[in-house]
Amino acid sequence: MSKKQIIGSCLGVILGITIAFITPPEGLTPQAMHGLGILLWAVTCWVFEVAPDYVIAIAMCTLWVLFQCVQFKTAFATFSDTTWWLLIGAMGMGVAVSKSGLLKRISLRVMQIFPTTFNGQVLALISAGTMIAPLIPSMTAKAAIAAPISMGISDAMGYQRKGRGAAGLYGAMYLGFVLTGPMFVSASFIGYMMRGLLPQNIQDQFNWTMWFTASIAWSAVVLVLTYIAIIFLYTPKEKDSLLPDHAAKLLVALGPMQRNEKITAIVLMAALLCWMTERLHGINATVIALVGLVVLLACRVFDRQDFRSGIGWDNMIFIGMIINLGSVLPALKIDKWIAQTAGPMIEPMISNIYLFIVVLSFAIYAIRFVLVSFTATTAIFTVMLVPFALQAGINPWVTGFIVYASTNIWFIFYQNSTFLTCYYAVEGEMVTHRQMVPLSFAYCAISIVAFLLSVPLWQYLGLVP
Repeated sequence: MSKKQIIGSCLGVILGITIAFITPPEGLTPQAMHGLGILLWAVTCWVFEVAPDYVIAIAMCTLWVLFQCVQFKTAFATFSDTTWWLLIGAMGMGVAVSKSGLLKRISLRVMQIFPTTFNGQVLALISAGTMIAPLIPSMTAKAAIAAPISMGISDAMGYQRKGRGAAGLYGAMYLGFVLTGPMFVSASFIGYMMRGLLPQNIQDQFNWTMWFTASIAWSAVVLVLTYIAIIFLYTPKEKDSLLPDHAAKLLVALGPMQRNEKITAIVLMAALLCWMTERLHGINATVIALVGLVVLLACRVFDRQDFRSGIGWDNMIFIGMIINLGSVLPALKIDKWIAQTAGPMIEPMISNIYLFIVVLSFAIYAIRFVLVSFTATTAIFTVMLVPFALQAGINPWVTGFIVYASTNIWFIFYQNSTFLTCYYAVEGEMVTHRQMVPLSFAYCAISIVAFLLSVPLWQYLGLVP
């Protein structure tokens, strides 16, 4: 173990034991204190990266049962719930898209439509990513495939690697394939996880269509203003133009659509249409995802080995364990205690939705310097804010969405695993991290503006007072 991990291990044990065995404050039981101590131990281990995040998460849920904080069926409730199985179905469809080559084909088709200038190809990458976003529930998987495409375009346009033009196209790829994640519940497993942490009546309200409707103002502002920021920050000084037939040649090299691509495209379109019209036909989104997965497996679009290796089972376990926070904290009445204790400090702020948006966004930006896990940050603060949101008459989806969208920053190299995946997908040759930091600052500011401009829509939808 490294010195950092040793310090984290010791600190986690000390903090966990200290919290677990102090006299419970009014409103909490000894079991609740044990549960909080175990949670604090887990968070400390995540901060110091003592072990893989999913290992710590398994240990956390197991310790809750071992120390009789909650029953087994509560500590592991997620694995019999629809959210986890919805994610398996959606992730399985994502494996089919990646393996079949459909994602690359769609991207190239979109790029054919746009001008071959820098501005045109920036817009092409953003548009391609936005169109593909709801089809694959993994920002990391999409970016890993799209990053080499953006570098290929940059090289074809004659841009020097790690120059302004290359950085601009990389930023456009990141905006289109990663930052669009919060737009659609199906664009990332984080969306499914965040939705699964909300009260059941809120989960039932936020199907695919409602999520998209509630996020559309934020999405439009982020797409437009971040596009402008990329043009301002990274437009190259030299004149440039991509050969008009560049995308066409790559499509020819791919050949005609193969059987697996056609089947995958049909299944994806059918699933997306069914998710969008769930309120009309009443078929649960989880059932739709699992039917799609079964069809793809039955048609042998991908096989047993792909099912084993293509789905990130460590991530799936981690997500499942994290979602269990939504069951454990209410069972121990910790959520009510947090609301009663911190309420007097938070209520004045949360009563003003505009002030609350700004403060919460900056708080998440600051926390991400310490808690580097995207998933853990989103989960912990989504759950913690539910009682405050309900008390203030705010739909908890709003607070969860703000946390989710604010978590995706990359000021420091280690901060964002998706950014690292993109960076290493092009072997660190296309851009430097320092070049992308100004875009992270721009996204942070733009995201807050987008939240503020979303308030009238959220008020119209009855999500905020």
